[in-house]
Amino acid sequence: MAPTFSSGATSAAPPEAAGRSTARSLTDAAIRSLRDGESRTDGSLPVGAGRLIVECRKSRGTLRKRWLFRYRTAGSSGKLVLGDYPGVGLEEARTKARAHIEQVRTGVDPQLAAFEEKQTTIRAEREKAALGSLRLLLAAYVGWLRAKGKSSAQEVERLFERHVLAPWPQVASMPARAVTAEIMRDVLARMVKAGIGRQTNIVRSYLHAAFVHGAHADLDPRRAAEQASTFRLTSNPMQLLPRIAEFETTRDRVLTDSELRALWMALDGQGGEVAATVRCLILLAGQRFRQLLRATWRDYNRTACTLRLTDPKGKRTRAAEHLLPLPTAVVRELNALANVNGNAEFIFSATGGAKPIHHTTISTAIGRIARRGPDPAGGYRPGDLRRTVETRLQALGVSRDVRAQLLSHGRSSGVQARHYERHDFLDEKRSALLLWESHLKKLLRNEPKEAVSSKALASAGSPSRKALSSA
Repeated sequence: MAPTFSSGATSAAPPEAAGRSTARSLTDAAIRSLRDGESRTDGSLPVGAGRLIVECRKSRGTLRKRWLFRYRTAGSSGKLVLGDYPGVGLEEARTKARAHIEQVRTGVDPQLAAFEEKQTTIRAEREKAALGSLRLLLAAYVGWLRAKGKSSAQEVERLFERHVLAPWPQVASMPARAVTAEIMRDVLARMVKAGIGRQTNIVRSYLHAAFVHGAHADLDPRRAAEQASTFRLTSNPMQLLPRIAEFETTRDRVLTDSELRALWMALDGQGGEVAATVRCLILLAGQRFRQLLRATWRDYNRTACTLRLTDPKGKRTRAAEHLLPLPTAVVRELNALANVNGNAEFIFSATGGAKPIHHTTISTAIGRIARRGPDPAGGYRPGDLRRTVETRLQALGVSRDVRAQLLSHGRSSGVQARHYERHDFLDEKRSALLLWESHLKKLLRNEPKEAVSSKALASAGSPSRKALSSA
């Protein structure tokens, strides 16, 4: 409290103010000259609301000079430590002291205010630590895909690691809710600069889905019961980023008969398991690479001559079964593969059945053959093979409904399809595959004899060649 004056006499000044009247302004030289046990008060600050003091004490053989702010409020007094000199310099200490003097004058206890500020900081840090990072968000999405049995889980995880987590570690460590559209724009821009086309849009789609999953996960009562990290997403940064239209060009390339014939013949130069896999792929009317490669020996019914594939595409909660009748040529290929890896799990494997051939291995093998053609620049791609087979089936008179069942196109999810339509189309699929096999036989018979390698004719590991080339 400041001194008050009357007309006759002056009231006595508070002891604190009286003591400050003779204090001199501190200097760095005066502070450096302090000895153990000495202290000094800074006289440059306003009188009456608190004092800035520097004291010198020896601690473990080292002199420590510490800033203190002493003050008195109604009914109590207090002390705050402002830091050590010279870490906290003279002017910084004065700035802090002036702020506390203002608190005292407005009736705020500086010590209590400092405690509340510290608690607010602690709560903020704890809340920040509890927020899930972008890395955790992407891992949660991949984990969800695996739990749903989605075949894309491994590929999504690889894409996230290659294009997001590894090149952007600081972004990956940020809370997912702090990631902005501008940050994700730069992530995708890096891919574009590297000459990556359609895969940029694919990564964008997966990132968009990951943020949607994170927002839904926060509202899942099971996560709340587990007290798991939350993301507290308020928006999806991927929503604002457009798909790059020029990366989504639709292909309509169809292989000619000569290209299809050359592809079949060139398979003799590939590895045995890879060649057998591609032959089965062609004989089975261009099934999706990944569906076929996931097939295990448990999926092969030798008695019924059928192969069961799983189709986890779309938003199904459970992968749909896709049953295929097997032509004789395919059965012979499978019998040959059984001699190599029949005691393990996977049918189409180059590791003795331990794990399936990766789909990129098949794509690479077909692409290598395509580049040997007369027009490598305008040649076909592995994905064109499926379109080619369906186009041939269409020309051969196979109906659209049968082609859809044979090639596992999107099925209707309406009430009629879900509850009433139970026909398996197995006979129709078998007829279509036999028709396709007959077409391949004619195609191979039209090839000049000199183009057929003697190695292929003598190969016992390619029984389908003899089956298809025989009249």
